[in-house]
Amino acid sequence: MIRGRGDRGSVTAELALVLPAAVLVLALMLGALAWAMAHLSAADAASAAARTAAVEGEVAARSAFGSRMTDATLGLASDGAWVTATVTADGPAWLPDVVARAVAREER
Repeated sequence: MIRGRGDRGSVTAELALVLPAAVLVLALMLGALAWAMAHLSAADAASAAARTAAVEGEVAARSAFGSRMTDATLGLASDGAWVTATVTADGPAWLPDVVARAVAREER
């Protein structure tokens, strides 16, 4: 098939228009995945800390948490028969202002 002169370079022009949008969508998807991973890690750590605090005490929970997550903070509160663990962890470095928090409760 013979093409006319007006079709030359149209694929290159279309690729130049679509490629930045595709890269942006990929970056947003990777950012969402990284944030979700940080949130799941925080939720898992909060659950483990609450269980450990309910069974072994607050000191043991803080010790176990310190070895599990180094770049996060742990807040423990007990209210009668319940222990609440709150984990705050910063999200990925290239996505500022993303903070993952999780709260877990275990009955004593």
